[in-house]
Amino acid sequence: MVAATHIIGRVLYGVLFKGGILQLPPLAVKGITRVPLSIRSSIHSTQPAMSELISVDYEVFGEVQGVFFRKYTEQEGKRLQLVGWVRNTNRDTVEGQIQGPKETVEKMKDWLRNIGSPMSRIDKATFSNEHAIPALQFTSFATRY
Repeated sequence: MVAATHIIGRVLYGVLFKGGILQLPPLAVKGITRVPLSIRSSIHSTQPAMSELISVDYEVFGEVQGVFFRKYTEQEGKRLQLVGWVRNTNRDTVEGQIQGPKETVEKMKDWLRNIGSPMSRIDKATFSNEHAIPALQFTSFATRY
């Protein structure tokens, strides 16, 4: 038996899969214990695939200090709902770490390579230590000093 949470009509919690039939605990929706095949099929087709969480370190080279690069990086990380950090280095670069779903982290990597803050000039961005993580290690995206 596999448990899952789904939305049908309004909200339906605690759906149980047993023998190919969706069964609901008696307290979840009073009087309903089976869901027709047509609804079962639509439930499966609308569920988003679980995305692998990854962590990656980055460093951005170019004119990236004194042009609000950290501020824009933090804003973009939050806009994409990623977690991590950003800071200036004594090498006149900006470095940090990004964590989140692989597809979203790839969007942030592209932003760091090609967009940045409006007044920045990005010569290159390097990414290292990319690996899967079981859970996010930060609660937000922040600037470090």
